[in-house]
Amino acid sequence: MTSPARGVMYPIVETLLELRDRGHDIHMITIADEVPMLRGLGLSASPLPPEIDEALPGDWRGDDTRTPNSLTDRLLSRIDAEFTHLTAAVADHRPDMILTDVVATGAQCAAEASGLPWAIWSATFLPLFTTDGPPIGLGLTPRDGRLPHLRDAVIAHAAQGIWDVTFRRKFNRARRGFGLPELRHCDGVIRRAPLVLSLCGAPLERPRVDWPPSVTMVGPSLWAPPGDRDPRIDAIDGPIALVTCSTELQADQTLATTALEALAGTGMHAVVTTGALDPDQFVAGPDATVVRFLPHEQVLDRASVVISHGGMGITQKALARGIPMVIAPFGRDQRDVAARVDAAGSGVRIEPRSMTARSLRDAVSTALGRRDRARQIAAIAPAQGSADRAATCIETTLHSGTASVGTVFTRAEPTTSAGTAASNML
Repeated sequence: MTSPARGVMYPIVETLLELRDRGHDIHMITIADEVPMLRGLGLSASPLPPEIDEALPGDWRGDDTRTPNSLTDRLLSRIDAEFTHLTAAVADHRPDMILTDVVATGAQCAAEASGLPWAIWSATFLPLFTTDGPPIGLGLTPRDGRLPHLRDAVIAHAAQGIWDVTFRRKFNRARRGFGLPELRHCDGVIRRAPLVLSLCGAPLERPRVDWPPSVTMVGPSLWAPPGDRDPRIDAIDGPIALVTCSTELQADQTLATTALEALAGTGMHAVVTTGALDPDQFVAGPDATVVRFLPHEQVLDRASVVISHGGMGITQKALARGIPMVIAPFGRDQRDVAARVDAAGSGVRIEPRSMTARSLRDAVSTALGRRDRARQIAAIAPAQGSADRAATCIETTLHSGTASVGTVFTRAEPTTSAGTAASNML
């Protein structure tokens, strides 16, 4: 079961297809508009209930309310509906194992309460408090050395204390209603999962020394839904700048409007994908193409630079291809993405609130000067294959029967598909 976000749902599809090919029955509960596509791929799928599926992201207006209380209310707004729906689905489908995403708090509680083996996947930075790196959400640049390590430890300790007062208290109230034990810390439900899959990799993330042994980094999934080639892209003659807005509604329209102005007359054709925004609100000149969606692979094969909001999906695709980036983070995990891309030398961070056409042109010029470094990063970035590794980890957890929490998770030897019994996964 997923939360209503394509950036969360798309990365796990490749793993589900791999599990299906290994003989497992898969049923996915996800965004209603994506159900036909999933069924077309041969997966069983059903829509999230409207009270979950139609919920707008809490920051869609761009007010960037990032206080612990506001973020807590946002994270827990769907908890009852998710718990109720997944509990009913378990009764209907009788699965052998449950998979949920990292921000579906109600689904995690239902999975834990089911008594079945279960797993969490995360397509972004894991919300686990660690002293082995900067806390997520602040956009801090990761640095090596004694003083940065001390900085990270102090901030992590303070942040965990704040979140334990806000999120944990409200979360535990809900957990008591579900008949589940209270948590000592706000990240406790993730630590209780028998398996946690991190679909992320260098240079954005690395294993942390104080992560629980249940965490496995399997690398990014670059999967995207199938789509027809756009003949307008094939007809473009010359260098291309790919400009992407978020697929989940947020106030990032200034990225598209500023990029269209900045790139006009530069000799570089701007291909703008507006995602959740209406493309008709933007005026495209003769050297620009504006669409809501198109297969990014068609553009990335020719793009000289990517200008984006810092979504994890487009960022990891650009990193894998060695394409330099300009990132204007508007919220969510985007500040951390921008900070780490900038620190790695494969892109440039620019602040949206002070961004102008001139400053964006300058940032593009700087990013283009980092092409060699971007290609070096691509050479060391995790290779594709996360679906195979993730599927093997899921099968290992399934066959271990690990449903209890509070025990050390021990990885068995990887199970090959030839020796895997078919199962039913939800």
